[in-house]
Amino acid sequence: MSGLHPSAADDDIHRQIAGALAALVPQDPTVPPHPYLSRHLAQHAAYGKVLDDSHVPPALLPWETSSNVRRLLHQQEAPRTGQAWLTAWAALEPFLGVTDATSRVTSLHLAHHAAAFRRIPPTQLPPTRFTGSRVTPLWSDCAPPDNIWTTASTRIEALTHADTPRNRRAVLISGDDHGTLRIWRADGTPATAPLHTHGAAIQHLLLLDDGLIAAGSTDGTVRLMDSVRGRLLTEAVTHPHTWVSGLTLYKPPGHPTVLLAAHSDGHLTALSTATYSPADLPLPQLSPAPALLAGIPRPGTDGMTLVLAQQRSLLHYDGHTLSTAAQHTGLIRALTALPTPGHYATCDEAGDLTLWSTATPGRPLATAPRLHTGPITALTTVTVDSQPAIATAGADGTVRLWHAATAQPLGDALQGHTTPITALASFITTDDQTRLITTGADHTVRSWPLSGHTTRPPRPLWRHLHTAALPAPDAGTHQPLLALSNEDGTHVWNIETGRHHTLGKETASALTWARTETTLVLAAARSDASITLHPLSERDAPTANPHTLTGHVLPVTTMTTLTHQSQSLLATGSADGTVRLWNLHTRRQLAAFPDHHLSVRAVTTLDTDDGSLIASAGTDGNVRLWHPGTRRQHGATIRCDQHTVNDLAAAPASHGSPLLATAGQDGTVRLWDPTFPHPVTPLRQLSPNDGPLTAVTCLRTPAQRTLVAAAGRRSIHVWDTATGRLLLQIITGRPTTKLSTHCPPGPLPSPAPWLLAVGGSGVRVFRLGLDQT
Repeated sequence: MSGLHPSAADDDIHRQIAGALAALVPQDPTVPPHPYLSRHLAQHAAYGKVLDDSHVPPALLPWETSSNVRRLLHQQEAPRTGQAWLTAWAALEPFLGVTDATSRVTSLHLAHHAAAFRRIPPTQLPPTRFTGSRVTPLWSDCAPPDNIWTTASTRIEALTHADTPRNRRAVLISGDDHGTLRIWRADGTPATAPLHTHGAAIQHLLLLDDGLIAAGSTDGTVRLMDSVRGRLLTEAVTHPHTWVSGLTLYKPPGHPTVLLAAHSDGHLTALSTATYSPADLPLPQLSPAPALLAGIPRPGTDGMTLVLAQQRSLLHYDGHTLSTAAQHTGLIRALTALPTPGHYATCDEAGDLTLWSTATPGRPLATAPRLHTGPITALTTVTVDSQPAIATAGADGTVRLWHAATAQPLGDALQGHTTPITALASFITTDDQTRLITTGADHTVRSWPLSGHTTRPPRPLWRHLHTAALPAPDAGTHQPLLALSNEDGTHVWNIETGRHHTLGKETASALTWARTETTLVLAAARSDASITLHPLSERDAPTANPHTLTGHVLPVTTMTTLTHQSQSLLATGSADGTVRLWNLHTRRQLAAFPDHHLSVRAVTTLDTDDGSLIASAGTDGNVRLWHPGTRRQHGATIRCDQHTVNDLAAAPASHGSPLLATAGQDGTVRLWDPTFPHPVTPLRQLSPNDGPLTAVTCLRTPAQRTLVAAAGRRSIHVWDTATGRLLLQIITGRPTTKLSTHCPPGPLPSPAPWLLAVGGSGVRVFRLGLDQT
């Protein structure tokens, strides 16, 4: 019964089954439940309309194998209460792979805290314990869990849908940057094997008759695909040394409908939709530049006006004459026909959405308020609560809906993607509801319900987080002060008391804490390449007259503090390729090290028998050590062979000598002994297979084990440095851009170190306990 969608008469039976099965789930999440529970309990609860945490206990979720919790949640007519654990699991489910049970339990524990206890101080948290978890969540401020429909290993750049004639069920078609076409069922599972072309990116997909799809790629080729049988049919057009810039169906006056393809050199090709061979009809002569295309139906006729966009220019072609209709303020990124004949919409890199009519060129029908913070990357027409609407996708990772006649916003932004959105399409999913499917550079495909959008309560607006910092032990504060910077400015939270202060409305690119004599100072890197020093009062509030350090010519990307001969020093690394050293008491620059040829990505302090050294790394792939006393490079340059070194961390190894860890663009962590005269090869190399590694930190456990943690595209990985054994994988589902380890402030040492994890989608502070692993 669980494999079929039940009728209304079966609801009560499924509720009884779900209740009985829930009572059989072991309370300990580390104990495997019966396979039937892990495969079918969530489905019974969904069919019985009791899909909640009491009928699908949290202890079951780490063992859930049906991989459909997120789809079951999407199929609900409206969100239910009591689904905090289910929602947290749905956000992790697409990224699990072959993760071990301990990692699943830990990841779920941390995700639930982030979803349910945003900005709640640890002293106010309910006394809950999740058996088997290796973390103790302390403080979270993260974007709400998002609605992932499926994930992709490559970057999807084009989407469309098709109603297959065989069973009239819709399928979704995607094209990616590797030239692969995929067909997806309505539940987010693949319908056929991937269809591979010649490796060129597929950037345009167009639905034709009888389930045929035209695909335009960057090798200048238009290919035809049968979405019913899942196979490629033919290469209809090949125009070498160009890329396909646009596809549309176009019916010229007095001619049958043709498939029209535009290329990056301005060349147009027309194909008969009966034979898909070249069609002989007059076409406009364009300037040698990429063109976007849309056939716009003419009111009262069966013909079309061809609308073209080249750079900032909008052009109309009536079958005989090509004329300029309007100029955009930014490069035009997309255009599409609207439901009203003769009307169409355009969007551009300035963030403008504009409605036009072919009858009144040069005069827009309406211009939408500029709500996207950056370029609009794609648009399509949809139906929202029974009215025609426009959906736009932004480089800011948000989707917005607009009235198709007035361009006024409908409801709030749809937030979830952590990177620019590359494509979107409307789609009818398994619940027979129209949804908007979006895909982004974050390799996720997301499903947005459109019914009830205008009446649904708005979600809290999330501001992209740029950086955050906790005080180091030598900062001398007993308060856990978290500084963070987002698009609203720079803020300081006392995560123990919940007190909050704003230091300013400017976004900081890097933050670090320091102490000058008796004053706690927050250093914030500004967009003008300066560093502002904010002294804080006893109540963690900013004091007047912050001080400014100048010297870098490009913004600072990374900072660290150190003490040398009782002086508080600040080391900064910048996109200008220099490392600079500052005296925080005199606020004077002590030295500048210009040896990095490209941007400096990371600086850290390395403690040795000879005192503290500064270690720096960057885009040139090298690590250098600097002595704050001699103000010269210390030892030989470490050439890491990781393309770019994205982050750097230091720790004393178990045998007493220092250890450096580098996180590389090549997806590896490499451990180095910087005291060895010529560290040609690393002590150890760790490869988590999680894309480029963007953050790394080293930590020492109470049992004096030295661990290294590194973050990739979707997880935080923790290894034992002595053995190279992977101890834990914390699945985040989102990129982490900064990791740091902290000894908690206070008079007594903590039983385990604190870990600070920062990404664009939020910040987490948690205690990590791995000595029992």
